[in-house]
Amino acid sequence: MNIRTLVRQTAFLSASHFVVRVIGFVLRIWLSRALGAQAIGLVELAQSAQMLLITPVVSGLPAAVSRMCAKSQPARQVRALRCGMGLAAMTGVPVAMLAFFFRTQLALWLGDIRTLPALLVYLPCIPILGVSCALNGYYYGTGKPVPPALSELLEQIVRLLLTLRLVSALRSWPTMLRAAIPAAASLAGETVSLMLMLLIAARAILCEKGEGSRRVLYREMLALALPLTGMKLVSSLMRTVQSALVPARLQVSGLPAAEALGQFGMLSGMLMPVLMLPSFITCSLCMVAAPELTRRQTDGKPQKNLVRHVLLGTMAVGLCAMAAVWLFAPMIAGTLYRQAELLPLLRRCCALVPVMALTQVVSGLMNGLGLQGTSLRIALGANLLSVLLMYALAAQPALQLYGVLLAMAAAQAVTLVLSLRALYAAVQ
Repeated sequence: MNIRTLVRQTAFLSASHFVVRVIGFVLRIWLSRALGAQAIGLVELAQSAQMLLITPVVSGLPAAVSRMCAKSQPARQVRALRCGMGLAAMTGVPVAMLAFFFRTQLALWLGDIRTLPALLVYLPCIPILGVSCALNGYYYGTGKPVPPALSELLEQIVRLLLTLRLVSALRSWPTMLRAAIPAAASLAGETVSLMLMLLIAARAILCEKGEGSRRVLYREMLALALPLTGMKLVSSLMRTVQSALVPARLQVSGLPAAEALGQFGMLSGMLMPVLMLPSFITCSLCMVAAPELTRRQTDGKPQKNLVRHVLLGTMAVGLCAMAAVWLFAPMIAGTLYRQAELLPLLRRCCALVPVMALTQVVSGLMNGLGLQGTSLRIALGANLLSVLLMYALAAQPALQLYGVLLAMAAAQAVTLVLSLRALYAAVQ
């Protein structure tokens, strides 16, 4: 694949992801108004645990399937897809059952028992998402980005329509039950999305003959998936710890419990989606560039030029997005979210936008080169640093939420520097 083809595929996926992100962004804004800061805080707390629960099935497995398909012939690609789907189901169902068994302890660990309904509603998503991600890995590894794009768009539309309907119809329900509505809508959307992808891939799954020993494929898949899964598991675990830690440390700084939860809801549900603005492009770039790097590595072709073009494009996108956040911060804070205190946060944190974009892309390129073990070690150190700094800084009355943001910025900077160093050493 040449640079021009890569740009075309990235543009297509970016357009699709842009529509999806716009729908999600509009939905977040509407939810923040319809549910209120406390309910959004509960939603974000529950989602931090949900991200932890789905990590074993959505992190390393799709990247492993994509990498194996990118360097294999069609018959072996089909066998890799079947093995990936089987492994996703064998992992997802036990994780969901285990989470159900320890549901009360999980909610208490998050620091608020009111997250329990959202956690329970979301559990069936775990195996569904696992199988969907294995299919995504197959499609991206074989250079077919259209089915994942269509399924993601369908999922988001279903989630939007169902959320609007349920929130409007159930306004009188208690806060803890209304906070479970986004989880219910996600379950419905993911189910419809999986059905679409299974329908498109039905011929390959059911009819085409696969090649390769299942035992060998499972062994190779696990060797590729486990380090990345470990990295994502550490990140998700640390994110869950941070989600429980931030409101608690904000209370230590002098904020009442309700205000601390509202501040956390503003951070996770309003500020972070804006800072991740360019992710609809950078995510697309990773999905296209990582399999291409795998193919070049397998064929012994030069990789440095591709990496350079990808990183320069990412930096350009990140800087443009940073300028957009700075310029439109008053409109975002005042008109969209109706939160005046969000304005200084946006202005002071917009420099994080290109850093986060580069970190995401560099991580994707490292996965394409099989550097999952290195990524795991970097993630361990950076996340530990983030938790320690949050614990110390968020409790300071003079910093409060800014202490949380300083901790996040430090972790992002450390991750980016170490990842760039490892990436360039691999492509020399």
